[in-house]
Amino acid sequence: MFGWFEICLLVAAAVLLVLRVLPYWRRYHPLFGAGCMMLLISALFPRAGNPLGLFLFGPTAKGPHLPLEFFGVVWWALGAWLCKSLLDLVLRRTFFPDNDEPQARRLFADLATALIYALAFVGVVGAVFNQPVSTFLATSGVVAVVLGLAFQNTLGDVLAGLAINIERPFGAGDWITLPENITGQVMQVNWRATRLRTWTHDMVVIPNSVAARAIMTNHTRPSGAHRCVVLLQVDLSVAPSRVIEALMAVATASPDLAHGTTPLAIASDFSDCVMDYKLAFAVESFAQIIGAKSDMLVRIADAFKLQGIGIGSPAMQVQMVPSNVAPGVPQP
Repeated sequence: MFGWFEICLLVAAAVLLVLRVLPYWRRYHPLFGAGCMMLLISALFPRAGNPLGLFLFGPTAKGPHLPLEFFGVVWWALGAWLCKSLLDLVLRRTFFPDNDEPQARRLFADLATALIYALAFVGVVGAVFNQPVSTFLATSGVVAVVLGLAFQNTLGDVLAGLAINIERPFGAGDWITLPENITGQVMQVNWRATRLRTWTHDMVVIPNSVAARAIMTNHTRPSGAHRCVVLLQVDLSVAPSRVIEALMAVATASPDLAHGTTPLAIASDFSDCVMDYKLAFAVESFAQIIGAKSDMLVRIADAFKLQGIGIGSPAMQVQMVPSNVAPGVPQP
């Protein structure tokens, strides 16, 4: 009744049906079900050596004359859906393991899905309805050129978003700084723009084309402790060794100091009456910098006050002399 090709299709459909009912493969049940239906439709298509397909769809007098076009459209739609689902599975398992960057994966999957369904539509037009594909492609090419000119900036953002997700200079969760002192945590990289959440919990939307061209600083990569620097000035009358010792004691006792790191205090420069000092210490992440720096400044001020070390230049006493008094005349 069936040829060897149809028998192979039916056996494969039966295997997928068995896998469809096994609980172990629960997460793949939609794929197995769609694949089983696609194989069954392929086995029923009318061809030489397939009497059942010729009976159902063929021009015989006894057949029910089922609409072959309907089943053809279903076959192409199922094929496109299967290709899209398999591509999404491959992206999840290879380029984006553990779904750590769902927005980037979704961007690639959406673009690939649009291409797959466009090819499926062309297949339906040419293979199912037997229409000239060349005319359709020429018309769609003209439409694509018009749309490309109309959405030139948007297409630039989309292509820049693809470049960002391929190169991955930053990802969701990273803290970055862009020109004009824009600092924030990356929330999402979608088709058109990159969204940042700032320290004040505001959202900044940056077009992907701008983000791709900008010189940016990624504060999260490479991973590990992040260094914070505190600058201060102390009167030259205080011995530098005493100031450095006090700074090291304060920094070492700080609870914000990253585990396994050692602070560094140095005298960097001096002027007429003050010396400049730098205190560098590491914190666990960039998000802690504002709070850790504020706490360190408070600790330094309290410690220097207890030790009698004045921060900044000493106060100067200035005496004002009236301009109408002759030089050398004693003031009352």
